[in-house]
Amino acid sequence: MNDTLKIRQLPEQWRKVNLGCNRVILPGWINVDAYRYEGVDEVMDLEERWAFEDNSIHYIRAFDLVEHLRSPIHTMNEAWRVLGHGGLFEIWVPSTDGRGAFQDPTHVSFWNQNSFLYYSKQYYAGAYPDKVFCDFDIRVIDTDRNPAGIIWTWALCRAIKDMSQEPVVSDAWFKALSSMDAKERVMPGFEGASIGTTQFR
Repeated sequence: MNDTLKIRQLPEQWRKVNLGCNRVILPGWINVDAYRYEGVDEVMDLEERWAFEDNSIHYIRAFDLVEHLRSPIHTMNEAWRVLGHGGLFEIWVPSTDGRGAFQDPTHVSFWNQNSFLYYSKQYYAGAYPDKVFCDFDIRVIDTDRNPAGIIWTWALCRAIKDMSQEPVVSDAWFKALSSMDAKERVMPGFEGASIGTTQFR
């Protein structure tokens, strides 16, 4: 039987991807994994080109996934490619500032808050034009260290593409999903006020 996680409510018309879902199936999302677990909609090798068209996705959620993918550059480039202008890539990853990044022998890439600077042209992305094709506006925070010594980095990465276009995810939604002020995270008519799509029940 699949686990079904209740998360913050997002607009139904958005095309939303639950990347590396494992057995956690999100209703109304495209649930993607490398294995055909019950409820998985798309079986995909994320080390290769992702099976989505350019500019076709509004929101990607990847929790405890990116550290299992060998190339962070490929991961960020592919997410940017498939997102529309203003689309969001939400990441939850064990930080190298805690034990979690290194304790799991299946982890093959390593991340912390500073890692995300290399995927924004405001910072370092422009230094590697032959490798880093993406450009994100990024909000990033760390959790407190838990009793096991694990710190998670949470990042909400907004795809910057054609600034002459209206963003597929509005500025209001980006602010609501990333604000540190709980009052600013409320969207009228939508349930939940968490940062990103973290669990709210």
